[in-house]
Amino acid sequence: MSGRHARPDPWDDGTLDSLLALVAESLGYTCHRAPGEIVLLEGPTRLPVSMRDLRQLARLVPRDDWPALVSDHVTTIVTAMEEPLDLSDFDLAQHLLRTRIYPAEADNGVLAARPFAPGLIEVVVVDTPTSVRTVSTEDMNGWPVSGDALFMLGRANVRGDGALQVDDQDLGGVRVSVLHGWTFYAVTHLAWLEEYLPIGPYGALVIAPNRSLIVAHPLRINEGCPRARYRAAVAAANELQAQAHRAYEEGPGSLTPHLYWWRAGELTYLETRYEGDSLVLPEEFSSVLATLAAEH
Repeated sequence: MSGRHARPDPWDDGTLDSLLALVAESLGYTCHRAPGEIVLLEGPTRLPVSMRDLRQLARLVPRDDWPALVSDHVTTIVTAMEEPLDLSDFDLAQHLLRTRIYPAEADNGVLAARPFAPGLIEVVVVDTPTSVRTVSTEDMNGWPVSGDALFMLGRANVRGDGALQVDDQDLGGVRVSVLHGWTFYAVTHLAWLEEYLPIGPYGALVIAPNRSLIVAHPLRINEGCPRARYRAAVAAANELQAQAHRAYEEGPGSLTPHLYWWRAGELTYLETRYEGDSLVLPEEFSSVLATLAAEH
């Protein structure tokens, strides 16, 4: 969205930062910069605000509406964390639990979180009608369920909320499946991707650039010579990588611009590089594809 008009980028003039500081001060907080485009609000509690998310939201409204936008955004975050929420009764709390995927830099050391994929973490949250609140390790201390069982419960509740929409599309000549939904938990569905798509032993190339979107390309390597199979994988990787960068920049709720290889429920980061104008996939990925092709 930001690249459609050739005009100076308005997001670098500090206006949003100034508005954030003003709103934070009015709510009894001060602002401190943190890594990863995060601003920490220090006050009655410590709250992270993503400047990337705020800029993405600001692009969607006229500049005159920015003060109201920032006020609503920050007030929602503060209210969600300061509102009394009794998590001691696990029989009541368990129905509100979900697992949500966040960028790894969101882990402040006290979240109920575990690795999901390189650069991503899976976090237990409490989903109420007014907010989504992360769960801390301290919150869990009085609960009869913790660890893997807690994450299983959160995932089960995400599944119970219903399936994502799946659309098959042509992306630069590459057939892909787009999984999406108006939910903060879309990317959690990567954990059971094989229930959405017919994925063979070669797995699938996938991206999860923001909280509402998964794009997947199941790898089919049962036809053609090894060179043709590799070219097909490179073409798919090239299109997905470009789409990942675009959707990551646009957001909202940016997660990762990376390309992953999904295989048997595991996500491997594929570090791509360019030789001239040609995208090159990691040697390990190419060799595994060759070995699998030889076995089938």
